[in-house]
Amino acid sequence: MRRRWFFFLLLTAIAGVLLVGGALWQAVNVSSLGEVAEQVDDTKPYLAAIRLALIGFLAITWTYWPAWTGRAKCWNPAQSAGWQALRWRVVGWLVAIELVIGQGLSAKLIAASTGIA
Repeated sequence: MRRRWFFFLLLTAIAGVLLVGGALWQAVNVSSLGEVAEQVDDTKPYLAAIRLALIGFLAITWTYWPAWTGRAKCWNPAQSAGWQALRWRVVGWLVAIELVIGQGLSAKLIAASTGIA
């Protein structure tokens, strides 16, 4: 069962990377690299909002996932409590990753500490 989910997620990730890469490749062929970079910069706030909305969706729906996957009846109370305990840890890590990678927080902190504008 776990292998099936792993392969499903792997194939979904590969398909997403190929779709985004193909779209960017096509965009570079149609227009210049500078125009594509400008369009990517224009969409950054929207993409950040989508990522934060997905993290919020995960936090809100976390308690319902075992029932949706049909595994709620297979878990004993200790496993269910362990699953619930992971909720805020996972959300916290996702927010930290979003701040560091998505928002470039580390680069902004280094620039602020060195005085580079």
